[in-house]
Amino acid sequence: MFVLGVSWLVLTPLCLWNLFHGGTLVRLTSVLALVSLEVATIWTTTTVQIPPRTLIVAPPPSAARIPAPAPAPAPQAAQQGARGVQSASCPGRMPAPERVRLARRQGALRGVTLFWTARTDECDTATVVLRHRNRTIRVWMRDGEAESRASGATTRPVSVTGGVASLQVPLAQPVRGEGGFRAIDGRTGRPIALG
Repeated sequence: MFVLGVSWLVLTPLCLWNLFHGGTLVRLTSVLALVSLEVATIWTTTTVQIPPRTLIVAPPPSAARIPAPAPAPAPQAAQQGARGVQSASCPGRMPAPERVRLARRQGALRGVTLFWTARTDECDTATVVLRHRNRTIRVWMRDGEAESRASGATTRPVSVTGGVASLQVPLAQPVRGEGGFRAIDGRTGRPIALG
């Protein structure tokens, strides 16, 4: 890639000069050099391996940060029945986040809160994957517990207030930077409004 870039920098002005001031053979050679540079650039960009993306993974909730509710004494059969009702009432759809609020502290992005329109059968949890690259955060969401989990997926509790569902995802490692971030829906590629 470096040699190709240097070739563009050196040969392009030389070829352009020859196109206007050279003879027929020199002009033809200059055109062939420019065409070969273009072909090499296209070939290189289609065969270059893209490096893996940096993942932003939310840490699992710890008992120190989120107090656990007191367990209610119930027989094991009643607990299994409640789980069956939960999975039956939770269809496992893929909601599209409509708005994202970025949580910043001390000049770093520490977490995100995702908002979307709630349904009457909204699940209690959602599985989320966040990926960060070049000040862009891509978001993939699925209601409920995902059967097959992608790398970096985390399941977080969903809260519903006034017909709007929300989900807070703290980042495992803060992302430094004062400038603007943008959020993208990973499935559709559409931007998500910040607010």
